[in-house]
Amino acid sequence: MIPKIKQMLLRLAEANEGVNGYRMAAGVVYKKTLLSTGVNHKKTHPIMLNDGYRDKQVYLHAEADAIKNVLRLVPQSTLVKSDIYVVRLKKDPRGNTYEGLAKPCAGCMNLIIQYGLKGVYWTNDEDICYHRKEWTRPSSNS
Repeated sequence: MIPKIKQMLLRLAEANEGVNGYRMAAGVVYKKTLLSTGVNHKKTHPIMLNDGYRDKQVYLHAEADAIKNVLRLVPQSTLVKSDIYVVRLKKDPRGNTYEGLAKPCAGCMNLIIQYGLKGVYWTNDEDICYHRKEWTRPSSNS
């Protein structure tokens, strides 16, 4: 995860009202450039009808928002060479903020795979490391 982009996303998460106490932000990154951002919203979008989202997950997730936004800006050929970063900002009882687990849910992972993003990085509670998951898309010949 590129530190400068991570810090931008953490500031975006902090400024976001959040949903049910979750302050999340995501960004689609191509060649070290932030193409789009998204935050979790108290509104929904048809992209949330994707497989993997539970019936009560009607609010727009940060990952889905970032993907929705980038689809207006770049072709699929750029998207499949891009990564997505996901951050969560938590607050302790004194109001101090710290990074939290931001692993995408099943619905968001399905979107990430569906749109062919190359990898996904997310913050975790321990602030020890970042994760990258890569997968192979099924060939059209199978």
